[in-house]
Order: sequence, then structure tokens, then C-alpha cells
Amino acid sequence: MKRFQNIWDQMLRHYRIFPLVVLCLFAAISALILVRIPCRPVMLCVEGLVFIIAVAIIIGIVLMFATTFGVYHRGKDISHCLASLGLDVLVVIIGLGVQIFAGISNPDPYAYLHPIPEGLNYEIPIMDDLENNVCNMRHDAIMEADSATWLQLSSSYSGSFNYTFYYYGLPQGNIFLRCYEAGTNSPLSTDEIEQRTMSPACSDGAFCCQVSDKHFTIYEGIPMEYYVARIEVWYRSADTKEERKLMEKYYRVDGYEH
Repeated sequence: MKRFQNIWDQMLRHYRIFPLVVLCLFAAISALILVRIPCRPVMLCVEGLVFIIAVAIIIGIVLMFATTFGVYHRGKDISHCLASLGLDVLVVIIGLGVQIFAGISNPDPYAYLHPIPEGLNYEIPIMDDLENNVCNMRHDAIMEADSATWLQLSSSYSGSFNYTFYYYGLPQGNIFLRCYEAGTNSPLSTDEIEQRTMSPACSDGAFCCQVSDKHFTIYEGIPMEYYVARIEVWYRSADTKEERKLMEKYYRVDGYEH
């Protein structure tokens, strides 16, 4: 207990250093956010360092305010306490502002962290021409004898996609997508894709268009920086709620510009 008291006394004696330390930590994490190196191991190390510094910032802020009130508790000087408290608040505001600016200046490095695996075969989404409402007649390319054609992706804007899916008749239920980054199997936009791509299954026994131009968005990454996603088509039975994967296909994608 006495040792802890000695440490606390030392912290109170040098309490003015905590705002400077916190500001330096904010500057360090902002600089790391700006780092963009096309090497996955290096970027993973940078991400880990960012997390460690973020934890240090939280601890530093707590100690900064704690020592300010500790000094006031000993000296009972309200004007000095208010000035120190104002400096603490200003440091936090400036630090957060610099960090937010760094985040805006350096877009999502998702594609850098997830390079396209060597030797992987993938498709490129057909580009929709919204101005002229032309879509390269993609439906004509779908053939019952070739299952590789049953799932077709089109895109009119970075990160914004539509999918068309042909399949045989299914019992009553829903068809939807699940998307994963090809190299790491990391789920993509899990909060939205499944819900936004949900469509009722067609119970017609014949081979037919189950889903036509259903829209969804992938948020990971930024426009024109590409990686590969595994697009999986799933079916969920209305009666049993059981799920099964109907097919999967690899597509080159990029992220939506927030």
C-alpha cells in the first residue's frame, strides 16, 4: 500500500506530463493510421500496434484526469484545477480531431491487407450502364447445362452490386447471399448482405430465374482497389429453417465509398 502511495505521489508531482504523453500517443496512432504498405504481415503488425496505442490512450486519459483532480484534492485551488481540466479536455479534442482527420485522409486499406491469392480463378462483375440502362445482355449467357453461369454479378458503382441467380425449383423458403474474402474467409458486410439479398424461392420445378438483379453493397475497401470475394448462394427452408448452400463463385470486388 505504501509503495502504491509513493507511485501516486510521483504521478501527482509530475501530473503536467500526462497531457503531453496523451497528445504524443494521439499523434503516433494518427501516423500509423496513415501507413499504407502493400504487405499483409507488415500491415497486420501496424494494426496490432494501433490497438495497443489505443489502449494506452484510454489509460493515459484516465490518468490525466485522475491526477488533475488529485492535485486539486491536495491543494484545493479551484482556479488551477479548472485551468488544468480545460487543458485536459483540449488535449482530448485535438487528439481526436487529428485521429479523425488521419482516418479520412487514409481510406480503408482492406485491399492491401487482403491481396488476391495467386492462382485463384475469379470472375469480374459485368458493368451496368445506368445512364443508358444497358447491362450487356447477361441473362442470355445463362445456360442450364453450365452451372458456372447460374450466378451473375453486375456492378454500376464501386462496392454496389446486383446479382441474378438461376436454379431449379425449390420448396417454399428464401434465397440469400453470404460473402467472404477469398484469402482469409473473413465475412463481408455481415450486417447487411444476408438481409438485403433475401428473396423468396421459386417453387416451379423447372430451371428458372430465382433472383433477378437483387442489390447489395460491400463496404470493406475503397473504389478501384480490388480483392476477391467468394459469393455464396444459400437457401433457407420456410418449414424447417434448415439452410444449405446452393453454389459459390469467386468475383473481383472493391469497396463502397462512404
